[in-house]
Amino acid sequence: MNTLFIHPFFPQKSLFKAYDIRGDVTLFTDDFVWSLARAFAELFVYAHQTAATTPTLVANKPTIVIGYDARHQSQEIAKYMAYACQQAGLVVQWLGLTTTPMMAFMAQQFSGNGLMVTASHSQKHINGIKWLINHESPSGDDVQQLYKALIGYKAIVPDDRLIAAIRQTSYSTPKDFFATYIQAIEQAFTHINQAKRTQTTYFHAPQQIVIDCMNGATSDFAEALFSQLGYCCIMLNASPDGNFPQGNPDPTQSNRLTQLVQTVKATGSDIGLAFDGDGDRVMVIDAQGHMISPDNLLYLLSRIAIEELPSAYRSTDKKVIFDVKCSHHVPNLIASHGAAPMMTKTGSSLMRKSLQNKSDNAIFAGELSGHFIFNDGYFVLHDDAMYAAARLLNWLSHQPISLNDILASLPTCISTADMYLPIADNHYGQSVIARITALGKKPFKRLKSSFAVKNVNTIDGLRLDFAEGFGILRKSNTGSFLTVRFSANDVAELRHIQSIFVDLCRTIDDNLAEQVAQIQPV
Repeated sequence: MNTLFIHPFFPQKSLFKAYDIRGDVTLFTDDFVWSLARAFAELFVYAHQTAATTPTLVANKPTIVIGYDARHQSQEIAKYMAYACQQAGLVVQWLGLTTTPMMAFMAQQFSGNGLMVTASHSQKHINGIKWLINHESPSGDDVQQLYKALIGYKAIVPDDRLIAAIRQTSYSTPKDFFATYIQAIEQAFTHINQAKRTQTTYFHAPQQIVIDCMNGATSDFAEALFSQLGYCCIMLNASPDGNFPQGNPDPTQSNRLTQLVQTVKATGSDIGLAFDGDGDRVMVIDAQGHMISPDNLLYLLSRIAIEELPSAYRSTDKKVIFDVKCSHHVPNLIASHGAAPMMTKTGSSLMRKSLQNKSDNAIFAGELSGHFIFNDGYFVLHDDAMYAAARLLNWLSHQPISLNDILASLPTCISTADMYLPIADNHYGQSVIARITALGKKPFKRLKSSFAVKNVNTIDGLRLDFAEGFGILRKSNTGSFLTVRFSANDVAELRHIQSIFVDLCRTIDDNLAEQVAQIQPV
């Protein structure tokens, strides 16, 4: 009788997501983490050998930078990674607690290889790993290939002696790496401001700002950076705490912005900034205590990229990338400033790859979730929340009208939040999306001629665009969820679009249809 063999790391397969590793920390067992660390070490060594063009370069030891976020288990996991990499002959540059963008910045100073133990904005019981190889984030195929390599290892539980060695081994830390990071940002603004037609700083330029670090990785860095840039900072939740006592470190959750809103209003501050757990996402509060919608924030930052573009970049056809969850107004606003809007799948890793593809001529990319990436040569090509916020503040200081006046000039829009609907498993989610996408491509009786679909987009789930708004249903990249969003010029139009998606869902799953029907505009 044949016995079915199930690999000890089969339960961990669910950790290997579209663009990173992420999941419940209980799955990060000692044997799994140690095997994963060895797989990563082998991957980095192989990448170095294949990238080297001469025997001398092959013989040189590759360097990897390693950092971690504020989660309780992150430092321990990072030490496993560092030890395995060092044992494999890599030079480890240990950053300690840092942000993902700072890891990317330091990776660029060396050979472009980096690893960050983080679960970003996720709940405290979640952890994960992001990484760069030769300056690039992994593709979905790369992530799955890593899992295949992992299950080639025998599951070995590290003994006490090995664990002691892992915990006690020390590594070199780049000297003054945070000072180097600040200096690079200051240098970027020197070049940006020298190129401006006017050096005038207006009376309503932001001076006092409130920063909510959400007890994440920016806690140790944000005040020093923004103070150095000349702002008076009022800090909230600015001590790293893996318990995240105020809630998930996710600035896109409106309930997590309540304290920031109240503080901006109570102190008469000019603006409020909220950073997520690993510092790659930002949301902004205006002086009246209103959150700038992610759509409008994306537009503002893309406008900054367009207006402040270095002369060397101006001869090409400029493109701005935005993801499929953005409102119907975003492409029109981008086009109004002379750039070609380019819609892509959701995923900051995908956006970085598009920006690195020089043939796309994209100078900026933004996501509804708060990832914003400048590709204008002033700074590192990465979604750095602190840098994006600093670019906004600097630009506002040179505008003849206030932020509130700028926002008031934009088209009105009624939207729902980006709603996450839990599903049983990924297979079910993929099945739903496949079926609803097929339905969306066919003529549908609810689509009246007076409210006809202008465009059907299936690059990432199903997006239906109308003259008055849009709706989207897609599967999440990071968990077992379907994500849904609607946006329109007014509530009646939004409800009409929503009803079309409800009817589509009802042909597949009544429960899903009811969940979609209950979604309310914010």
